[in-house]
Amino acid sequence: MKLTFSILLILSFSFVFSQKEAANWYFGDFAGLNFNSGNPLPLLDGKLVTSEGCASISDPNGNLLFYTDGVTVWDRRHEIMPNGSGLLGHSSSTESALIIPKPGSKTRFYIFTIDQPSYFLKDIPVINGVNYSEVDLALNNGFGDVVDNVKNFHLITYNPNDSTENKYKSSEKITAVTHSNGSSIWVITNFRNRFFSFLVDFNGVNSNPIISTVQQMVQPIINDEGANVSAIGYLKVSPNGKKIAIAHSSTSIGGPRTGRKKSGKVLLYDYNNSNGIVSNQLELLSGAYPYGLEFSPNSKLLYVTNSTFDETDTFLNGQLYQYNLENYNIINSRQTIISSQNIAGALQLAIDGKIYRSGYKVFSTGLDISVIKKPNNIGVSCNYSENSIYLGGRAAKLGLPPFVQSIFLYTFDYEYTCLGDQTHFFITSEEPYDSVVWDFGDGQTSTEEEPYHVFNTIGVYSVNLTMSLNGVQYDPLIKQVIISDSPNVLSDIYDLVQCDSYDDDSNDGITTFNLEQANAPISLNTNDAIQVYYYQSVIDATNDTLNINALNYVYTNQTQDELLYAKVYKANTECYNMATIRLKTTQPVDIGKHELSNCDFDNDNFADFDLESEGSRIAAQLSLPSNVSITFYESESDAAIGVNALPNIYTSSSKGLFIRAESDNACYGDGELKLNVKSFPQLNDQSINICKSDFPININTGLDTNLIGDYKYIWSTSETTNEIFVNESGIYEVNIYDESLNCEDSITITVKQNQIPDIQDIIIDGHSITVLINSEEKFLFALDDINGVYQESNTILNIPEGYHQVFIKDINSCETISESFYIFGFPKYFTPNNDGTNDNWNVYGLDPNKFILEIIHVEIYDRYGKLLKSFNPLTSSGWNGTFNGTLLTPDDYWYFFKLPNGEVYKGHFSLKI
Repeated sequence: MKLTFSILLILSFSFVFSQKEAANWYFGDFAGLNFNSGNPLPLLDGKLVTSEGCASISDPNGNLLFYTDGVTVWDRRHEIMPNGSGLLGHSSSTESALIIPKPGSKTRFYIFTIDQPSYFLKDIPVINGVNYSEVDLALNNGFGDVVDNVKNFHLITYNPNDSTENKYKSSEKITAVTHSNGSSIWVITNFRNRFFSFLVDFNGVNSNPIISTVQQMVQPIINDEGANVSAIGYLKVSPNGKKIAIAHSSTSIGGPRTGRKKSGKVLLYDYNNSNGIVSNQLELLSGAYPYGLEFSPNSKLLYVTNSTFDETDTFLNGQLYQYNLENYNIINSRQTIISSQNIAGALQLAIDGKIYRSGYKVFSTGLDISVIKKPNNIGVSCNYSENSIYLGGRAAKLGLPPFVQSIFLYTFDYEYTCLGDQTHFFITSEEPYDSVVWDFGDGQTSTEEEPYHVFNTIGVYSVNLTMSLNGVQYDPLIKQVIISDSPNVLSDIYDLVQCDSYDDDSNDGITTFNLEQANAPISLNTNDAIQVYYYQSVIDATNDTLNINALNYVYTNQTQDELLYAKVYKANTECYNMATIRLKTTQPVDIGKHELSNCDFDNDNFADFDLESEGSRIAAQLSLPSNVSITFYESESDAAIGVNALPNIYTSSSKGLFIRAESDNACYGDGELKLNVKSFPQLNDQSINICKSDFPININTGLDTNLIGDYKYIWSTSETTNEIFVNESGIYEVNIYDESLNCEDSITITVKQNQIPDIQDIIIDGHSITVLINSEEKFLFALDDINGVYQESNTILNIPEGYHQVFIKDINSCETISESFYIFGFPKYFTPNNDGTNDNWNVYGLDPNKFILEIIHVEIYDRYGKLLKSFNPLTSSGWNGTFNGTLLTPDDYWYFFKLPNGEVYKGHFSLKI
């Protein structure tokens, strides 16, 4: 029995924490889970949409209070709090938000937020770092609101005098755990090589953190998309407050030949929840791309999610690792629980004592998440189940809501849950206590530390554990325990019959069986989910408690009429009954050889074959009994045991298939089917753009002239020829028939009259323009010459100063329009040699329509500041390079030009001869 180490710890603990604070989760795209029943049930009422960070909080009874993505706060009605917008988190920040109850208050909470520190992203001109806001549930008629004067209060987690730190301010990591005094809470974050522990107590948030400097320096690293990749990854502290782990998804930028996602690390430290100090660094993982972290409920194991990429940053697979923190060599204790196509996502401990994992399977929509059912167990006995928690049609992304880790400090587990078993209950935490009370939910109780209890009926029981120390109770912990009965099975021996026709000797009574075909009859065709395992003896079945030595479903009998023994489980329970099957062989009925033809519409040598109709035709042709079913297979071995049957509509090239006929789930006969793919002209939909003057036009199917007479036609206009004339825009459909093969195909021909371009605006940007057209159609653009070179892009670059015209026409050249514009600028040089080219220097591109009523002038100076010429560039031909009638020497000269709006332009140019 555990002993106390602090009376204060227990007195405060029940006030501050209740596991039901974590009863409701909202995350991903409108996804959520409710844990009040003991099993996670989908929540479909959430409004949150986030890629990563999120947080939620409930009351001690498991009723939702509010939730957030770090930017917006929704109350328990799923309405945005009046002042609940504009928090400074980010939907793509790993741990965007964390909710902390204010010690000593039943209505006030703090939302800590962390921005995404990606400085060069255009939509994030300023990185906000770590901030907190206060929510008071007494406001807004009891539905809560963000307190005005405690919103986005900034916390310093950087050196303001360091330009790099002042720019990025933080990572994307935050976690929390109870202080050793049992009442205050440490909120912990990390940046570069420092940990910051902020204390939250009855007085509020202490903005002066405890700072721990560690060995690992992780600099901000910006990739090509402007993201700070070193900020990504989770930070988690253990429930007992003694360890803290951090995942740096990247610690260097990498390179195009080595890959940019292979520099991440996982580091483990000691944490002192008495003084907030982080110490004793241990590198657990390197050269990786880790993301999610979580400790087991007993704080003895650490779980890590990691993604593996190749040198081109293409995702290969994702891993779930486990580290044993009690092993003398923690690094080498790593076990790979699974390697799969699931991207590394968050790991989060729940009030049911299980750890849940987000991170969708590659190329899927993430409609479920995964679970570690027994996270205190070492190795694969932790019972990891991938993609098994359905979200009710909503989608998970990468994040899951974090909580104050200490609320998961104690829990219990149980085993032996079949009706009639003595169900064993045991505590799985390290928390001190001196007495316990178990309430089994059936009117029976126990004060034993590890009781055994027999439930009299099947059902779901709310088992309540209350632990006490020195007369002070912890919050009760409730789990839903499901007591199941064993499934009903066939009491007689079931004969599984197989045709003895697919091996060398069709009369020896030895052949290959598909044992799975016996599952339904021996379980009396129950609608309940079952799991069945087969053995050669009852002893083998009984001794194989983990069912790891069961026979393969594809099994060749050892003797004629061999008996096998089946353990039939009710799915996802430990409850089973035994059944017996006998493997018998029979001679098959000859179904014969058949042929089926269809047309290839795509010119790819494939066609669609209706196998369901062909099976019915064969059965009718042979007058087979009504209880005989026919299925088709690609291989003889599949047909022999009835696995991998082909779908009713099967797309294939010309090939042979194998026929299997069954009667009452037993082999009846076999045969063959030949598939023939016949050619059919490839017809494509057409789109025709024409000018208005081109009507009427001829449209046709596009068939080769030599084939036109081989087919029949019917148009949407009711015409029956290969080609028709149309007088207007529209969509025309034609069906083409091959009567000999009974095949038909159809195409649509879209006739569209080209639009005349309509210029919306010309945007001038320095020496470039972008022409905006009021149309989604494609147009061509040319500069200054209607007969010049046209381009598809509506942006024209490198345009010299001066007056210009842009010409626009549609791609079919129906009509061309033009618009004039000016490019404003100053020539770099001029050559006053009277050759008719560049003889005068002037300001180019001044729109006379814009400045016609304005008085403007430009002044010309020599290098000594002497005014040489002043003139109006709109009314003057410019400066001819003379002063007092004398041509000046080649040199650089300066201009000063001021517009009526106050804009001033200065520069210099060259006089050349």
